[in-house]
Amino acid sequence: MVTTILSKLEWLALRASHFIAFLSALILLWLVGLTCVDVVGRYFFRAPVTGAVELVQLSMAGIIFLSLPLMFLKNDHVIVDLFSFGQKGRTGWVITLVLNLVMVGAIFLLADRVWDYALRAYEDGDETIYLQIPRYLTVSLITASIYFAGGLLSLRVILMLRRPGKMDNDDAG
Repeated sequence: MVTTILSKLEWLALRASHFIAFLSALILLWLVGLTCVDVVGRYFFRAPVTGAVELVQLSMAGIIFLSLPLMFLKNDHVIVDLFSFGQKGRTGWVITLVLNLVMVGAIFLLADRVWDYALRAYEDGDETIYLQIPRYLTVSLITASIYFAGGLLSLRVILMLRRPGKMDNDDAG
């Protein structure tokens, strides 16, 4: 029963993170189009897109933080192999579990701090300079993405605990 629920939860998390990664790809496509229009407007018509720098910054935040949950779910981190003896077997499982638990704590701590910044931006009425876009909207999206990534990494830890001593290829890096 618990295994079935975890399997369905893992499937749902994978689908949700693929959808969010698709949104990230759409933002990247938007960013390419914006950059092209801005460059053509600036050099050929002497009329750059007003607020293009702000739109690029917001788009980059969207790309990075919407890609984050899928990266944590699929364990697509940049990994540097310093100690190859601790990557396989029970030792590798323990090291991976401890590192994932530390990352879960760090992610939720980071998300809490970013949420505090979003609240402060909302209370202060903080806006972007040219387009007057409220900053709390972007920071709230970033916070939600970080919390979702933490939840997916927590799910990954739970799945690891269900198979003590065994690692998937995704877990080993």
